[in-house]
Amino acid sequence: MAYFVKDATTTLFNYMGIEQDSVRFIEETNSRGFVYQTPNGENVVIFLYPISHKADDTKNFFDTRDSGVKERGIAWNYAITNNMKYFCLAVNDQVEKYKDYIFSLECNESRIAEVAGTVNGTRNGTGTQVVIPNDCVGHQDFERILTRNNFYIAVIHKSVINDYLEKYDNRPYMAIGNLIDIDSYSDADNEVTGNLPLRFATGFKSDFSRNRIIFGAPGTGKSFTINIEKSELLGEDNETDYERVTFHPDYSYANFVGTYKPVMVTNNKTATDADTDYVISILNDSGKSAQEKYDILFERFKDEGLASLPLLLGLYTDEVFKSRKQDGSDAVGDNSVERNHGRAVRKYVSLLTGKEAINDIAYEYVPGSFMRVYVNALKNARSGNPKPYLLIIEEINRANVAAVFGDIFQLLDRDADGVSEYPIQASEDIKKYLAKELGGNPEDYSKLRIPDNMFIWATMNSADQGVFQMDTAFKRRWDFTYLGIDDSDEDVRGKYVVVGSKEKQRIEWNELRKAINEFLAENKINEDKQLGPYFIARNIVVPADGGTEIDSKKFCDVFKHKVIMYLFDDAAKQKRPSLFEGSAKGQNRYSKICAAFDEQGIGIFNRDIQGRIKVQDLVFNEHELDENGIVKNEAESDTDE
Repeated sequence: MAYFVKDATTTLFNYMGIEQDSVRFIEETNSRGFVYQTPNGENVVIFLYPISHKADDTKNFFDTRDSGVKERGIAWNYAITNNMKYFCLAVNDQVEKYKDYIFSLECNESRIAEVAGTVNGTRNGTGTQVVIPNDCVGHQDFERILTRNNFYIAVIHKSVINDYLEKYDNRPYMAIGNLIDIDSYSDADNEVTGNLPLRFATGFKSDFSRNRIIFGAPGTGKSFTINIEKSELLGEDNETDYERVTFHPDYSYANFVGTYKPVMVTNNKTATDADTDYVISILNDSGKSAQEKYDILFERFKDEGLASLPLLLGLYTDEVFKSRKQDGSDAVGDNSVERNHGRAVRKYVSLLTGKEAINDIAYEYVPGSFMRVYVNALKNARSGNPKPYLLIIEEINRANVAAVFGDIFQLLDRDADGVSEYPIQASEDIKKYLAKELGGNPEDYSKLRIPDNMFIWATMNSADQGVFQMDTAFKRRWDFTYLGIDDSDEDVRGKYVVVGSKEKQRIEWNELRKAINEFLAENKINEDKQLGPYFIARNIVVPADGGTEIDSKKFCDVFKHKVIMYLFDDAAKQKRPSLFEGSAKGQNRYSKICAAFDEQGIGIFNRDIQGRIKVQDLVFNEHELDENGIVKNEAESDTDE
C-alpha cells in the first residue's frame, strides 16, 4: 500500500500530540516543513518524509533523490536564517516493525544533496537514496545506526521524541570544516552526553511515600495493605511495573543490585567467509530452480566431494533435481547420501541445522531486583508521560540491610521532589550495564540517583527481632507505617467457626484472638508478639462466598499447627501452664494440647480466656453441620428434616 506525505503527517502529528490546525507550515514546502514548539518553549524546524518501503521488505529509505528536494532545502534555509534547530524526520506506521518509532536523518542539507545527486532543488545525476538497513527494528527508546552512505540515523520511540528534539540539533554539521560528531554534542546541563539525557526529576506527583516500611505484629495484614495500595499507586494493570523480593539472612548486595556471574552461552558455529556467503546466497535465491542451484554449485564442489551436495541443497528445497558425477555425467540414484559424507560441506550443514552448542561459560552482569526496577523507571522517565515503578521488599529486617543496600543506601535520601539528594559513583560494571540497557556510553552513567518515579516499599515483622538489627541511619531514610494489632480487623468481624468434637462450640475467631491477646498483655508480653487478625491466612478466616461461617476443618488444622505452636514455642513459652490450664491431657506437651483442642475446643485455655468468648453450644443432630463443620442455614436444615 502506498504511503504518502499526508499519511506521514497524520502519523507524526499523532505520535507527537500535535493539533494540525495549530501548525505553522513554512511557505513553499508543500506542507512538509513546519515550526514546532517543544515543551521547553523552543521553536524548531521539522521537515517530514514518509519512509518508502518495498512490499517485499527488502528496502526502506528516505526518498531524498526524488521527493521533496526543493522543499527540503527551503526548510533548511529557513532554520538557518531564523537560528532554529533543524530536523529531518520520517515515519511509516503501516510497516509493523516501524510502528511507534520516528527516524531522524542526522546531517546537513548539502551532504544530503551530495549523496542524492541534487542541485538547487532538482536531480542532477543518478545519486542514491538514504537507505535504512533492513534489519533495523526499534527495540529501545533511542539508538543510532550508521548507513552505507555514512549517515547517522537516529531511531526514536515516539514517547521520547521531545527529549530528542530538546537535546539535539542537526546544525552542528552545517559549518564546513567544523563538523561536530553528534554523539559528542550535548547541552552542558545534561548528565549524559552520548544519548538521551537521564531524567531523575520527571515531575511525577504522589501522596504515597517513596521509601516506606509497613511494620506490625504477625498477621496484621502488612502484605495485604501493600497489595491494595500498590494497585492505587500503579493502577490495576500493573504486572510489569513492580517487582517483589523477599529478604533472608543470606541475601546480598549481589542479589539486590547485581554482579557478574558465570552464565552458559551459545557457541555458534557460523561460518562467515566469502565462500560461505556465496553458497548461502545461491541456496536462498528464490529466482532459481533447484536444478539451476545444483548446476551452479556443481562447479564449486566437483573437486571437493559431490556426495554431500544433494544433502546441502535438500536442506533448502523439496524440489526434484538431477545430480551429476564428478566427470559431469548423470548420476544414478535418488540423490540421497549418508550424513558422514562430504567433509567439504560439513560446515555448511552444521550452519543450516540451526543447532547451537551450549558449551561455553562467560561472565555477564546479572542485575538484581533493585537494578531491574531502576532501569525500567529511568526508561520511563525519559518519556513525556512518566509513571511510577515499585520495588516491594518483604521481610526487610531478615537480612543485613547495611550489607544488602551497600552504597545504594546513600540514594535513599530523597529531596522534596522525590529524587535522590546525593548521587553516588557507579561502578564500572553498573556503568556498562546501564549503557547496554539505556544506550550511550558507560561514562554517561558515572553518577546515579533514584528518580522520582521509583518507589521502594517494604514490610517488617516487628515480632521478629530478626537475624539483623536496623541502625538509626538506615531507619531515618524511611517513612514507617505501623499496623496495630486491631487496625485492620474489619473483614474478620462476625466470622464464626465450630471447634471441639465432644461439645461443639461456635465462636467468633476475632473474639478468640482478642481474648488470647489480652492474656498475653496481662502477662507483659509485648504487642508485637500478639496475634493479628490474619495470623491465620485471610483465605481461611474470610470465607470466599462472603458468608459468616469459616471452614472448621481448615481452621482447626491451621490453628493447631500455627497458632498453638506459636504460643507454645514463642509468644507464651514461659506461660504454658497458665495459658493451657484447661487442657486435660497436659499443658507442657504440644501434641497433647493439640489432641485436647480437637476434643475440647477453646476449653484448652484458662478460664479468663474462655470467659471473654461468647460460645454457642451446638446441640444439633449430625445434619446441621456440613462435612466441613460449617453450620447449615435454616433452609437447608428444614429440607433435611
